[in-house]
Amino acid sequence: MLQHQGQTRSPAVRRVYFAERRKSGGRSLRPEQFSGMRVAGSRVAVLVCGLLFGLILAPAASFAQNGSLYGEGAPEDAGYVRVFNNRSGGAVSSLWVGATEFQNLPKGESSAYRPVTPEIHMVYLNDAFEELIAREGAYYTIVLQDDGLSVHVDPTHRRADLAQILVYNLDVAGTVALKSADGATTVVDGVMSGEAGAVAVNPVAVELAVFVGDQMQAVLGDIGLERGQSYAVFVSAAEGRPAVRVDRAVIQAE
Repeated sequence: MLQHQGQTRSPAVRRVYFAERRKSGGRSLRPEQFSGMRVAGSRVAVLVCGLLFGLILAPAASFAQNGSLYGEGAPEDAGYVRVFNNRSGGAVSSLWVGATEFQNLPKGESSAYRPVTPEIHMVYLNDAFEELIAREGAYYTIVLQDDGLSVHVDPTHRRADLAQILVYNLDVAGTVALKSADGATTVVDGVMSGEAGAVAVNPVAVELAVFVGDQMQAVLGDIGLERGQSYAVFVSAAEGRPAVRVDRAVIQAE
């Protein structure tokens, strides 16, 4: 039975701008064609969700972690940053987050989370830059776009008994939702362009799909949810229909 802990939204995304340099210095899925498939409104979907999958509120208590749920050997006194390359120009050879360099970032893929010291960092990609205030135990996703950078603050996954799903609408017009493949159960709903949504669920084998508005755009199938793991669903515009990549979060310890 899927159990929701509750959805969260990424705090306001900070958009970077281009400026003159200062003197001081998974798995990818292509959408299939669907026709004639519509789903009920959100209230009806929630009702059907409860009837079909028995969704109930999960206990609010947190479970203690032994290290990170994303991998062994990660320092406990660090913040964690990963990068998703959504630039049309292809691979990005180098991106700096403070003194930490991310290299060879393929288009349409995400890196592992990497630890950074909890302090103010400047994120640099050519002439684009952004300030990142990393906090101890916090997680961040930097999205590389053609028009600059954006930073999402990811909710920390602390429930060893649940799986976490994060949905990023990178640049798709309209709202993105993650639902069961039949459209009856909404998992993460109403993610606007440039925003992200997250939920913690009891991991079960379930066929999932990405919807834009009330139209199914891509079938993900069973993504293999496991307890204590975090999964990212990146949705981007591609040739008129969204492309989707699903990644399980890992930490690359230094």
